[in-house]
Amino acid sequence: MPALAVQLQQETGHPALGTHASDDGGIVLLRHRFEASEGEMGHPGQLRLGLAVAGGGLLHQRTALGQLHGHWRPGQFNLVLPGDAGCYTSPAVDLLGIAIDTRLHPQAALLRARLSPLGTRLHEDPVIAAVLQALWTSAQADACLPGFLQQGSAVLLHRLGQLAGQSPAPLPNSAPLSARRLRQLEEYIDAHRADALDVAALAAAVGMESSAFGRALRAASGQSPYVFLTRRRMHWAAGVLLRGQAVTDVALAAGYANPSKFSAAFRRVMGCTPSAWVKR
Repeated sequence: MPALAVQLQQETGHPALGTHASDDGGIVLLRHRFEASEGEMGHPGQLRLGLAVAGGGLLHQRTALGQLHGHWRPGQFNLVLPGDAGCYTSPAVDLLGIAIDTRLHPQAALLRARLSPLGTRLHEDPVIAAVLQALWTSAQADACLPGFLQQGSAVLLHRLGQLAGQSPAPLPNSAPLSARRLRQLEEYIDAHRADALDVAALAAAVGMESSAFGRALRAASGQSPYVFLTRRRMHWAAGVLLRGQAVTDVALAAGYANPSKFSAAFRRVMGCTPSAWVKR
């Protein structure tokens, strides 16, 4: 279990109702029922967002940003920013939350100053609630695409910036991935077609750091690393299917142990199911 997930489990005092971590361990989605408590709060390197889904009552926090005193009810969320240490008194609450390790996802730390107005109030926002619920439902159903927590957290951070009345910080401009590196990337994907590849592996294949690689690839192709990976594999699968290979065999060869997930990915890229593709 990633270190961040272990830490959150230890803080809850007993097993959580469920946790799901990103591939790099830097983002953890957690569902837990907390008893009424008080103590110290905050972490120098983590951004935490908690949505009350049941329970609630008076919440009091005193941190470097100021004081929060209000009635926490289901549908409202509380935001604790990295480095905002202090003390709290919390009611019993059933919480759906997300924690982001800013050492692995520095964009969360960069937003700290912009999001500071949100740190001393409770908030109710249908977008935040919907994204968290969608992430949790997908994770519970084991229906998550690679990178779903990273993409979901990016949406949450963008929305928090909107709620704070600030535009999110623009990403640094990046030069597009060169034609040579694009070929290297394609060759690496082809050579590891059946392997579970993540962004770090793709970036290492072309000798780049993950975040810079993602920006450079998007600048060159208009696609995120996971979209690029999926499209490359599905276009290969389309050709193999036309040569008479069984769908299940092609799914396994393309890195999908579940043929239904392969079919869903194929349809997103090619516009039809594998069987319909063959009939065409």
